[in-house]
Amino acid sequence: MKKLLKGLLIAFGVFMALIIVVALVAGDEETTEPAPTEPASDEQKSKETVEEPEEAEPEVVEEPEEPKEEEASKSVGIGETATIEEIGFTVLKANSTQTIDSDNQFIDPVSTDNQFIVLDVVINNGQSEPIMTDSNFFSLIAADGTEYSPKNDGELIMVMPSEKMLFLEEINPGLKKEGMIVFEVGTDIDMSELTLKANAGFWGTKSVNIDLK
Repeated sequence: MKKLLKGLLIAFGVFMALIIVVALVAGDEETTEPAPTEPASDEQKSKETVEEPEEAEPEVVEEPEEPKEEEASKSVGIGETATIEEIGFTVLKANSTQTIDSDNQFIDPVSTDNQFIVLDVVINNGQSEPIMTDSNFFSLIAADGTEYSPKNDGELIMVMPSEKMLFLEEINPGLKKEGMIVFEVGTDIDMSELTLKANAGFWGTKSVNIDLK
């Protein structure tokens, strides 16, 4: 009888142990099973969706315009008119001398051991407004590129006719101005190889050439 009771108790203990083990396993599965997730709303989807940036059009870089070349210098001869910006330049006469006489008998002539290149020129204003001209707008260019400036000292001014002086002279539209320009150069210079360069203004950005042949 005692053996039977002992066997029943053992069997009951094993049964209870199995129940406890099953209960523990079932509890574990419940805690580890992930909770079902609700489908994301349209608003959430739109927030989560990253819009791809539109492809930027390549920026067109405009190349700077190349500066226009200055108007090419034109070359004419004695007695011909060279025009730049509606201003005409003409060399009426050119001569080489070592002495320049005055129209006034009481004024001594001007002399040099070198040579004077004396030019009679005409400036014609074809613009619609007055222009300013001066002997310093002119220069002589030798064949080797050497440049000579006009002679404007006091002695020369004394012998030069006042009506032919080119000192900041204003020329009205449609009018002409005749003047005298004198250059002093070496005796080895051949006048026929010289070129008169006439600028249209103070800055000398545009000019014409007149050959003294």
